[in-house]
Amino acid sequence: MNMSSQLCVIGDSITGGVVYKDDAGRYVRCKDSFVNLLGGALELDVHNHSRFGCTSTSALERMARYEGDIAECPNTLVMLGGNDSDFDWPAVAETPEAEHDCNTPIDRFTECYAKVLDKIIALGSRPIALNLIPVFGRRYFKWFSKRADPDSLMRFLGTTDSIEHWNEMYNLAVMKVAASRNVPVLDVRSAFLYRRVFDSLFSTDGIHPSVEGHRRMFEYLLPQFKKIMA
Repeated sequence: MNMSSQLCVIGDSITGGVVYKDDAGRYVRCKDSFVNLLGGALELDVHNHSRFGCTSTSALERMARYEGDIAECPNTLVMLGGNDSDFDWPAVAETPEAEHDCNTPIDRFTECYAKVLDKIIALGSRPIALNLIPVFGRRYFKWFSKRADPDSLMRFLGTTDSIEHWNEMYNLAVMKVAASRNVPVLDVRSAFLYRRVFDSLFSTDGIHPSVEGHRRMFEYLLPQFKKIMA
């Protein structure tokens, strides 16, 4: 196979194509995920190493397992930060007045994300960064407050807008680290933000795209991918 037709993917459940299926009451993998759709449209052999719950630290730790794939692929797509910017919500609910940090503190995230990009470059592949999709704060709060006291959580949060604030902070970190290394960034975030109402683009949990969301991401990213792969 021509090496130019191969793409490596490092990411979390979003690049892994996970959606929440309401009628089944569980997470499932979407056959028509944006990564699969891009692979089909661009005739790419995709080596997808995405993992549910993956953070920048766990991605960095696991890269040694698939260095060969990275080295064989001229381009490696990276989408990390969503899980890093989340919280241990039950722990927050137990002590809402205490100081709580994101799963990966921002300085640590910046360091690990930079190391992921540097490792890809060292292996001879070109990293292509994806910025973060937004979080549907109100819907996500409704989701995770099922397993923690909502009133206690709100004492910590103040407003569900805070959830979106942390997401934006980590998104900016992705952009800055990528820019510092001249790594191209593909904008998938705007696929959601340009919609006046984006409810249907999210699964019930407010953080994973729906099947429609994956289609929207694919349509928004395809011209960007064609331009960068030309």
